[in-house]
Amino acid sequence: MTVKFLPALAPILALGLLSAAPAQAEMSKAEFQKLVRETLLEQPEILREAIIKLEEKDQLASQAEFSKQLKQQSKQLFSSKTDGVLGNPNGKLAVVYFTDYNCPYCHRMNQTLLTLIKDEPELKIIVKDLGILGPDSVQAARLALATAMEAPRQYAELHQALMSQKKVSTAALASITDKAGLDSKTLLAAADDKKISDKLNQNLSLFRSLGLNGTPALVFPDGTLIPGAVDVAGLKDILKDKKS
Repeated sequence: MTVKFLPALAPILALGLLSAAPAQAEMSKAEFQKLVRETLLEQPEILREAIIKLEEKDQLASQAEFSKQLKQQSKQLFSSKTDGVLGNPNGKLAVVYFTDYNCPYCHRMNQTLLTLIKDEPELKIIVKDLGILGPDSVQAARLALATAMEAPRQYAELHQALMSQKKVSTAALASITDKAGLDSKTLLAAADDKKISDKLNQNLSLFRSLGLNGTPALVFPDGTLIPGAVDVAGLKDILKDKKS
């Protein structure tokens, strides 16, 4: 079996192996590679330790970048006037919610949030609509963003109508909107506006700048990040901590 070494691990491995090299002579590349191979065969735990160390380093770098971006993007995240809001628009307990209407895990999270909205009168959920799961998701997000801008008081109705679908299709958007009690013709026309494209791109940029790669994701002002769906009890515990 041919053993291939990751370039990123070379410096870490070298630190542990150079001490085994003859001090009086420079080691050639071939000799060094031979030493690495022989040492790893004799002590394979070195590679495991190096990988763990590398992962820890990457995690620390990701956390630092997340904190930096959270601070820099705080206004766009928590104070934008063009986001849809669920719960209490004036609530003191704010959280940003990245979601996609065709994400099954978002559907689960939506049920959790619906329960919490009833139990937590100060909860303000700032929705960052995304369209990362294909063209239908993009069109659903555009419609939701248009509703947030043009009919903000009815945003929650449309959001729940979209979330109630097992899968949202572009062809069904007009019907879903009308059944939710909104004007589909007006809102679908508004969804084609450039400002909606700009807002959708802004949401995606925020999502990526925070290092997120999947929905749902909740972000609190203090930097608490909840990636993926959680149950009511789990999220209640987190909110309890935020209120204390």
